[in-house]
Amino acid sequence: MNSEDRYLKDLLNGKTPEKRVMVGYEGAKQESGDKKSHLTDIMAEVRMPWFCPTCKKVMKKRLDDKMWKLFGHCFDCQVEFEHKLRATGKYEEWEHQRVVKNKVALIKNDIDQLNEWIKNSRQTFVEPVNVDTGYVHTEEYVTPKKYLDEAGEAVEALTKKLKEFEDYLKENKIAN
Repeated sequence: MNSEDRYLKDLLNGKTPEKRVMVGYEGAKQESGDKKSHLTDIMAEVRMPWFCPTCKKVMKKRLDDKMWKLFGHCFDCQVEFEHKLRATGKYEEWEHQRVVKNKVALIKNDIDQLNEWIKNSRQTFVEPVNVDTGYVHTEEYVTPKKYLDEAGEAVEALTKKLKEFEDYLKENKIAN
């Protein structure tokens, strides 16, 4: 029987109900109002806005989404930008720079993968054979030094090529 039922029973029987004082705990107060998640700012950068930041037109075309992800403005602004480049004769150079930027990204990815492979050149695998006795089978895989040397040379060559591409991009910078 809970305390409310006992209280009512005592009242109906003419007895004085037992009085208890309940003490509550009030925890730390939180700010009232809208709560902002830690992902809110990140998602705001990724989400395509309703209006183009360059021309202030509504971005409702299907290609606007793609151009926003690539360049940060609408499709019409990109067409206008490329038209100006063609008119001034700089389009081929801009296009070449886009290709070089893609190569830089690929080279950085290859260097990271090679370094990870070199780091994991020695691996030990432990496999339980008999749980009761605690017997385990251990295998160790070691990458031959010849392959590690070749990977190191490849990282050096890729790093040299990466520096060349990055220097080229710094010297011949075209907006966008």
